[in-house]
Amino acid sequence: MTDHRRTLEPEADLSGADLRDRTLTGAPLRGADLGGADLRDATLGDVDLRGADLTDADLRKVTCAGFCSDATFAGADLTDADFSRAGLSGTDFEGATLQRCAVRDTDLTNARLVGVDGTELDATRATLRDATFVDATLDRGTFDRASAVYAVFVDASLREASLREADLLAVTLDGADCTRASVVDADLSEALVGDADLTHADFSGSTLTGAEFDEATLRGTTLPPDADPR
Repeated sequence: MTDHRRTLEPEADLSGADLRDRTLTGAPLRGADLGGADLRDATLGDVDLRGADLTDADLRKVTCAGFCSDATFAGADLTDADFSRAGLSGTDFEGATLQRCAVRDTDLTNARLVGVDGTELDATRATLRDATFVDATLDRGTFDRASAVYAVFVDASLREASLREADLLAVTLDGADCTRASVVDADLSEALVGDADLTHADFSGSTLTGAEFDEATLRGTTLPPDADPR
């Protein structure tokens, strides 16, 4: 496979480019315009995409372990993509498709994932501190051992999601649908659960100190024996 690093440069205009199946490992694409580009099955390795614009790009089955902080992926399709161990802090994924996308061990601090379709997203051990998942669909997603301190999941759908051993300190779940979610051995200290739907969710072994449940639906919910949700 041809390596096209020498044809690429920071702030390059690659909008709408056909980069399918390309190997772009180490490419210096900081601030580049890749809006609408076709990157299906591309290998991005440790590419520098900091501040790049990938709005509406096709990133299906892309593999990327590069530096993508402050990049824009709004409306992009990342179905079956693997961004494990990539740097995605401050990125904007609003309206993006992240079905079966892997972001294992990935830094998504301050990332914006408003309205994303992250069905079956794999965020195992991801850093999600201050990330925003408002109106996101995260059904059957995996967030085991993730650090989501201060993350916002307002009106998100987390049906049958797994958040085992996750750090959910001061997380906001107002209006979230957590039906049948597994939140075993997690830390939800000071969490704002509000009117979330926790029907048949499992919080066994979790820490709920100071958590506010207000009008949460607790039908069939499994809580620790010493829990006193307020």
